[in-house]
Amino acid sequence: MTSSPEISEESLTGTARLTNALCDPARLRIANLIWHGKEVCNCQIEPITGYLPSKISRHLSLLKQAGLLSERREGTFIYYRLKEPAGTIHAAVLDLLSRICESDPLLQADREILDRDCLC
Repeated sequence: MTSSPEISEESLTGTARLTNALCDPARLRIANLIWHGKEVCNCQIEPITGYLPSKISRHLSLLKQAGLLSERREGTFIYYRLKEPAGTIHAAVLDLLSRICESDPLLQADREILDRDCLC
């Protein structure tokens, strides 16, 4: 008789990490700017959100740890972008993010500032 593999909550760890990454208003605002701008410099986030650099850094780090962001460095600037989906759950989370971004008035206002002002 063949035994079935052990089923545990560990299989949900990645899903929980992805969904928890968006369970904070600051991370939603930051992710919104990156989603809209395709690639956003960390220096563009502060003037729009009013967050201190330490808060921005902490939330960017959490979004990266969750697997949602990648970064590239150019001199002293760090540019962030959303990672391509690494599976169906990741794709669903990015789809949810886009729906949230498109429907929230504060997130829309943040995007308008990003479009209007050269912040970097």
